[in-house]
Amino acid sequence: MNLTATRQLVNFASTLNAQDIPDAIRHKVRLHLLDAVACGWAASNHRVSEPVIRSARLFAGSGDCYVFGQPGFSPLGAAFSNAAIINGLDHDDGVEIDGKGLGHPGATLVAAAMAALDLSPQAVTQQALIAALTVGFEVNNRLIHAIQPSAQRFDQVYGVAQHQAIGAALVAGRLLKLSPERLHHAVGLAAALTPLPSLHQYNWQQRPLLALKDAVAPAAQAGVQAVIMAQHGLSGSLDVLDGNQGYWRMIGSDRFAPDILTTDLGSHWYASYGSFKRYPACRWLACALESIEGIMQQTGWRAADLQAIEVHTFPRLVNDMMDYRPHTVTDAQFSLPWTLAAVASGLAPGAEWYTQQNMCSEQMLALAAKVTAVADADFSARMCGPARQPGARVVVRHRNGDSAAGEHYKPLGSAERPITQAEIIAKARRNLAGHIDRVEPLISRLMQEDRADGVAYSSAAELVE
Repeated sequence: MNLTATRQLVNFASTLNAQDIPDAIRHKVRLHLLDAVACGWAASNHRVSEPVIRSARLFAGSGDCYVFGQPGFSPLGAAFSNAAIINGLDHDDGVEIDGKGLGHPGATLVAAAMAALDLSPQAVTQQALIAALTVGFEVNNRLIHAIQPSAQRFDQVYGVAQHQAIGAALVAGRLLKLSPERLHHAVGLAAALTPLPSLHQYNWQQRPLLALKDAVAPAAQAGVQAVIMAQHGLSGSLDVLDGNQGYWRMIGSDRFAPDILTTDLGSHWYASYGSFKRYPACRWLACALESIEGIMQQTGWRAADLQAIEVHTFPRLVNDMMDYRPHTVTDAQFSLPWTLAAVASGLAPGAEWYTQQNMCSEQMLALAAKVTAVADADFSARMCGPARQPGARVVVRHRNGDSAAGEHYKPLGSAERPITQAEIIAKARRNLAGHIDRVEPLISRLMQEDRADGVAYSSAAELVE
């Protein structure tokens, strides 16, 4: 009997043993876990997280789950809040294949794991946690690659992270020891609960932008809700990823490559396509930010001496991301002028970019005002074609008349242009500083090799503190 793709993925998710995961993949998943935890702490007490926490307590009620430093949340409130906080500074991980960005999985998957730890009646070993997260990353990354739309459909409707509800259900379901049958139902339920695609409804032509910018929070909530529903006997579609009316249609795509979901499952690891971010900003801006960072380092120029910053790039940046005076943290994360000013001013990547003081700084705003952007045919073709590579060339002019230029075609942090492990850990160290007392022990614990007699977690607090 030929198994459907949905069934094959559920079988994989149910039966994968930690010992069958290559060491390199387990190690990479630990880096994603560390990155997500550190990004969460960095945003935990930031003003970007305050309304998330207040609203989640009201709409989801109270319970025994934990949100970075705060107890008393319901499972759905915790899943929603933790995912939103991890993604709050837009510094969290991604998926990148050939330069094309495909979501922010770590925020959703780690948030689902945290909720599951608080729901689990027994301690969860780190080995079991990494195995569950590996299942989530592997299926998530295959799924988003399999449902990529054509360039024409991408211009009409697209959801950058809504599909992560499926991965969240698999992570939580594994940790809560759902049977294969119940896990299968959880996948179907997670699909039904998936939030609508919203990338083109961010409010680009006005401000403020949509607060649920990457859909990571409702996806985490949907995944955890699906698992709870499946635990209590509710049924989900058992072939939801298959056929001409399958999940790919539900989420708005016009193309589906089902072989990507199952070919070489367990031997070719899509979890390896996870990427990391240097800058706390939309990755579409990353090539421009890296270019100006290189210019400032090579020239030794001071931000106060810059006369003009000109960016040659693709139309979406020119048309949608030229907010010169962003009023919210989310608006600033999608502002080319503001983020270029932050890099040129030498602000450390992280929460410092989005403090009230810096966002109201007249010096910073004056520097942002010197930025202009023009659409370039080459960069437009790369971004508007199948590859969706968000490149940019930056030309900086000094007030003494000198100029310098830099360009990049693919963001740093992917498998093709990796960030070193040392840089990922240094980023985590910066993001953790000032939020927990024992930074180095946490890093060591999350990064230690899996052992049968190793660390076990009885709660989300034990994982992240």
